Amino acid sequence: MTEFSKSREEKAAAAAIRRWQGRKVLNRTSGIDACKGCGVRILDPETGVIVARSSRGYAVTIGLVRCGRIWFCPECSGAIRRGRTEELKTGALRWLAQGGILAAVVLTSRHNKTHELAALAAAQWGEPMLDARGEPVRDRSGKPRRAPGAYQRMLTDPGFYGRPEAVSWWERKDGSFGHSVRPAEEGIRHQIGYAGMVRASEVTRSQANGWHPHMNLLVFLGATLDGTPAKGSVTGYFRPTDEDLEVWEDWLRTVWTDLLAKVDPEFEPSKECDIRDCKCEGKGHGVMVKIITSADDAALIEYLTKVQDGKPPADSIRADLDAAGGAAMETVRADSKTGKGRKSMTPFQILYRLWDIEVDGKSPRRAEGYGTVEQLRVWWAEYEEALAGRRAIEWTRGLRGHVHLTGDDSDETNLNFVYEGAAKEPLTGGVVLTGDAYGTVERTDTEKDLEDVVVSECYDSVGDMVDSLGGRRNHVREVTAEELEAIQAAMLDRLQSKAAKRRAEALMLKLRGELARDLAALPDLPPNQLKDMHKYLHANVLRQLAAAQKKPAAATSA
Repeated sequence: MTEFSKSREEKAAAAAIRRWQGRKVLNRTSGIDACKGCGVRILDPETGVIVARSSRGYAVTIGLVRCGRIWFCPECSGAIRRGRTEELKTGALRWLAQGGILAAVVLTSRHNKTHELAALAAAQWGEPMLDARGEPVRDRSGKPRRAPGAYQRMLTDPGFYGRPEAVSWWERKDGSFGHSVRPAEEGIRHQIGYAGMVRASEVTRSQANGWHPHMNLLVFLGATLDGTPAKGSVTGYFRPTDEDLEVWEDWLRTVWTDLLAKVDPEFEPSKECDIRDCKCEGKGHGVMVKIITSADDAALIEYLTKVQDGKPPADSIRADLDAAGGAAMETVRADSKTGKGRKSMTPFQILYRLWDIEVDGKSPRRAEGYGTVEQLRVWWAEYEEALAGRRAIEWTRGLRGHVHLTGDDSDETNLNFVYEGAAKEPLTGGVVLTGDAYGTVERTDTEKDLEDVVVSECYDSVGDMVDSLGGRRNHVREVTAEELEAIQAAMLDRLQSKAAKRRAEALMLKLRGELARDLAALPDLPPNQLKDMHKYLHANVLRQLAAAQKKPAAATSA
């Protein structure tokens, strides 16, 4: 093993421990119930918790509930963002290979210490609409409605999106009708071949200027579309001219700053900058754009279609791979970023600093980040309140189809990334702990010590460890690879059965409510007709229940 690979593995191990420390603080600090139980609650008490060694020599813990909160949980966020990064990297590479180009864009607003995070986030990417009682306003389908922010208004601006053909009709005094046609107008999106974008929102905090929410966008350009980006199809590709790209960037900067100024003049970012050698190149700090192109489409296509042969990519496309991968990392991997020294920090560094001070007993001057314990707790509570319920990463409609990807942005998919990462490699052996035994380990913050024992394959020492912590030795059982496979299969069956039962109960409650509503709305009918209508409605409920039970249950990873 080379020194470089050792260093990289050591850094990865240190980062994993840091994420675990942050999640432990989250359990004790969060006001969100799911975050309090992440990595603490047991998925299937009948099985307990499996801690096993993978064939690649790392420890895997299976059987714990995970919160899947990308904004708040360092461990879940890391798993989700790894999965989302690979998805975006694949889409970006395919787009470059097909002949399109990419633009990496950063959007932010002016801010200072006095500005609340919720207000800044709402100005940039919108907020839920609430009625007078503070309840969510819902559309006809029951989904919560959102008040648009500058980002949403920017996408629908006629200057960018264009206008469809419109026909106006009117009636004359003599009873005849007249009409006029406003022809369709192209917008800037047609000039640059806009096909969609991926938005990843991010938040940091600095001592000088307080909260700093911003958006990293990866914009897919250079497409000829039949229809709209959301519902149309790509028919070809072209290279937008430098002049058209400049027109788009100028429009973007003007619209973005103007929209933020309408929300609050204090949020309006600068359009100019006189700082020497500033990375904004004198254009201001609200909008930054970098164009990414492919230098060798043919080589890139060959790499994508023959990557399984194990050969390294051609030198001519290394830049493309680095550009696409780097753009995906920069867009999505907010969890891997850290603040600058002690002057700036990410929200996860708030948790890490709390661990350093409260658990490790470090001096505040030596702990990561800045702020007193009281300040850190206030900032974290504000962060949770401002970001709860928001989507961190979002693809515009239709874009996945343009790069031949399936999937969605849902919380369910995020949870799949979390659970699927638990055991990608075969397991060679390990231990199973009862809920009580694992609770003893969790309460004493010795999970990582347990993992070290399992990695060293000293499985018979785990019982001694639990006993020394005040738990019961006989609540730990050694298991072989074959036994682990059978235990996991049995646990998965039980979890799927429980999930199916919960879905059936929820559906029954929903259908009962609909049935009661339909029965109450029946008109006055003769007794025989009324009886028949009752039978029909009840039969409809039973049909829906039967259809739901026939659907295959979604796989629940443990």
